[in-house]
Amino acid sequence: MKKLAIFVEGKTEQIFVKKLLTEIAGKLHIFIEIKSRKNSNSAKVIMKDSVTSVTKFYVLLYNSCNDETVVSDIRELHNSLSIEGYERIIGLRDVYPIPIAEKSKLQRGLNYSLPKGSIPINIVLAVMEIEAWFLAEYNHFLKIDTILTPDKIQELFHFNPQTDDMEARLKPSDDIKNIYNYVGKGYDKSEKQLNRLAANLDYEFIYIKLANSVPSLGEFIGYIDRFMIS
Repeated sequence: MKKLAIFVEGKTEQIFVKKLLTEIAGKLHIFIEIKSRKNSNSAKVIMKDSVTSVTKFYVLLYNSCNDETVVSDIRELHNSLSIEGYERIIGLRDVYPIPIAEKSKLQRGLNYSLPKGSIPINIVLAVMEIEAWFLAEYNHFLKIDTILTPDKIQELFHFNPQTDDMEARLKPSDDIKNIYNYVGKGYDKSEKQLNRLAANLDYEFIYIKLANSVPSLGEFIGYIDRFMIS
């Protein structure tokens, strides 16, 4: 059984990554364990699949609940993950609120602070926020309300999620909120709303199309692919 650990900064990433993993793995018998540091200095298990004789992939999804602690949590748990047989570690956090001009500096700093060892560790920076990935998956807006075509979004908000670069949006979460609010749907990042968003995303489109057109998303999916096929 192959073991992967993914560290994320918050509930949005936790819910999306769990759904993405399930969709990518398909029938490959994936096991997911979710730990969260919410309201606690130590992570607590909040969900755990059952391991069976046919389980092929074991994924620890660790919610650090803060962008600043993703790398420090990786450093803290690196040795124990190595002992437990994990083969790859991925960290996922937003660039925001750091300006895009400082992305390369941020990446270098994070990479420099990573522990050195036998497990490959990769930090992926969602530009500017993971919501840019959701904007780029423009098909899901039609599931929220059929009025929300790319052309209508452009008319209302002066950008087109189908043709424009969503990684160039300064605050993608505000864009999502504005679009949803227009049709009377909220986006306050409650668990219910995040689950609704995750359920409406087209994961085949994300995996086949967007991974090639949204660099940070493609990088993240690429690391997952390498783990599963290596």
